[in-house]
Amino acid sequence: MGIFIKRHAQAAALKNNVTVLHCCAEEDMKEGEFRLEKKSDGNFREMILHYGKSTKGSGLLRSWLNWRLLKKHYNFGFKKAVEWSGKPDILHLHVPWPLGRITMDLAKENKIPYIITEHWTGYYPEDGRYTGNFLKMVTRAAIKGAALILPVSARLQKAMESHGLNGKYEVLGNVADTSIFTQSGQNINVTRFIHVSSLDDKQKNVTGLLKAFSVAKKKVPSLELIIVGHGNNEAAIRKVSNELSLTTRGVEFHGYKEGEALANEFQQCSAFVLNSRYENQPVVILEAFACGLPVIAPDIGGISEVLNDQRGILFKEGNQDELVTAMLKIHTDRDTYNSAAIRDYAVKNFSFDAIASRLERIYKSVKP
Repeated sequence: MGIFIKRHAQAAALKNNVTVLHCCAEEDMKEGEFRLEKKSDGNFREMILHYGKSTKGSGLLRSWLNWRLLKKHYNFGFKKAVEWSGKPDILHLHVPWPLGRITMDLAKENKIPYIITEHWTGYYPEDGRYTGNFLKMVTRAAIKGAALILPVSARLQKAMESHGLNGKYEVLGNVADTSIFTQSGQNINVTRFIHVSSLDDKQKNVTGLLKAFSVAKKKVPSLELIIVGHGNNEAAIRKVSNELSLTTRGVEFHGYKEGEALANEFQQCSAFVLNSRYENQPVVILEAFACGLPVIAPDIGGISEVLNDQRGILFKEGNQDELVTAMLKIHTDRDTYNSAAIRDYAVKNFSFDAIASRLERIYKSVKP
């Protein structure tokens, strides 16, 4: 279960009894084998059903057989979840592909409404993964039958509607853990930027960030950049850093961090910087806000819906000159940003309590 989904579920559990069901095909299990895990923490319950994939046939046949297995295990898992927690009033699906059809059937069989939260960037032309007749058919049907669709940004809603995915929409943002991501209270003597991502260079364009930082650093040699994360492109990104003579000379790679360790990284920095080619509403921006940091980010996805002049700088995606200018401006103006106000914005709009209150109202509006 992704961290975005888990945080939404945990927020909902502040005011409701929530059981999360996740079925996961495992490579090391044979078809017919399964293992059920259950965890409970107050109103928040997790049920994870591990099962073996089919190895029969190939191509479309195998895909179909594995989809049938997925449906079979979600039906079984739903029955076990009902035995454990009781029949739900509402089904809340995150991301309609590939579980839209399964959710629709469960909702119809049990005569309960369902709502959908969508985070996926595939609807944007820059991503382009909203393709394939079966994927589109399932998504269209799931969106049409939902009592409410909750995209994480208004721009994502528009992207979905551009594909004919019409329905009743309400934007609901992601959750930032503002109890962990807090202001440090310490003075940072140098301008130190932080970038946090999966280091997927196709999307995050970290090599482009390094090139822009190299230009900015020639003008202000004291600038520093911390890169947090890991991924398949990490070695290639480190190579670019080496070729630009930046590694240990202004750029440091700190590996993957999460929770308090990640919060500590933010707290040692002056600003957060993102150079992605496509996004929706990156949680790392919300976490940076929660730590009181201004943000530099491209005007893509839903970023402009949360980032204004009081909280940082927007630049045109792919424009290295604008990115360089933004970094230099943060260097000269970073003390003019109101860190307490930036954090307050995150707490009021994206904390667990804030999202919990909105989900409670949403659930009451669709509850039968």
